[in-house]
Amino acid sequence: MEIKKTIPCIIDTDPGVDDSAALALSLYDDVMDIKLVTTVRGNLGIDIVTRNALHLLEKFGRPDIPLAKGSADTMHGHDAPDASYIHQGSGMGGYTPPEVTTKQPIDKDVVEAMYEEVVKNKGEIVIIALGPHTNVGKLIAKHPDVVGMIKHIYCEGCAPYGKITGSRWDNYVSFNVSTDPDAFKIVINSGIPITIVPSMMGRELANFTEEQVMQIRDINDTGRFIYEMYNGYWEHNYPDRRIATNDSLATLIFRFPKIFKSKKCFISVDTDEILGRTFIEFNKRGNINYVYKVNRKKMHKAYFDAVRKMSRFKFYN
Repeated sequence: MEIKKTIPCIIDTDPGVDDSAALALSLYDDVMDIKLVTTVRGNLGIDIVTRNALHLLEKFGRPDIPLAKGSADTMHGHDAPDASYIHQGSGMGGYTPPEVTTKQPIDKDVVEAMYEEVVKNKGEIVIIALGPHTNVGKLIAKHPDVVGMIKHIYCEGCAPYGKITGSRWDNYVSFNVSTDPDAFKIVINSGIPITIVPSMMGRELANFTEEQVMQIRDINDTGRFIYEMYNGYWEHNYPDRRIATNDSLATLIFRFPKIFKSKKCFISVDTDEILGRTFIEFNKRGNINYVYKVNRKKMHKAYFDAVRKMSRFKFYN
């Protein structure tokens, strides 16, 4: 029997519908050894996203995983919008979480909690950043020695060229980057190996159709829970009903890299004029893998298989 090596991970997240799905489907993954969950202000305020993450850990039987409540403000304290217009007021789309959870965050500063896990798992730990990069940026700024200790960062966001050439994505400013571009700049300039899944991937190359969302619903109770969230999360500005898989892709490329194709690059980010606008220079010496292609069929199968693994959970009569 093949024995799979587990990999220590920190999941940094701002749930968020796509974040919630990504976190839930990671909790019993065969490879991901989640040492810490951290929350960050992003899709909604820090109290709401922290409540959502705590609820997910309770709902799916993982109260043993410590959660550190993270940054309530951006790196330099500038105002940034939330994304409640698509994630809804609860942050979980069509699903309504409880107001209060039994599980509470650990009594530790988020940066110090992250640093502690990085040091404990030196050279092995992976960070999966599903929200703005505030926590990770602060970690690198306060403890620059982590640059040699973090194995890889996986994240979602950005667009290719930062200019208008006819494609809607060329001048697209993604939420996770634009919310805190100063933090993102620290992360991409750190030299840590990074894999970035652009927003276009989740919306147009690996999205779920309405039919597929119905299929997810019918797999098991976990699928029904995801469906409830998705039913308040239909993507805007498309003629069909579709669900973007944005942050789920950041976990899937970590787990199934052969499903995706990427190019080495350097990335720069605008922190002055158009906040979060990214410019990408494809270069074989780059420390960043920019994902440009996905095997849609295999990606969907990996997602559906992850839902099927969660059949032990019974939430509905």
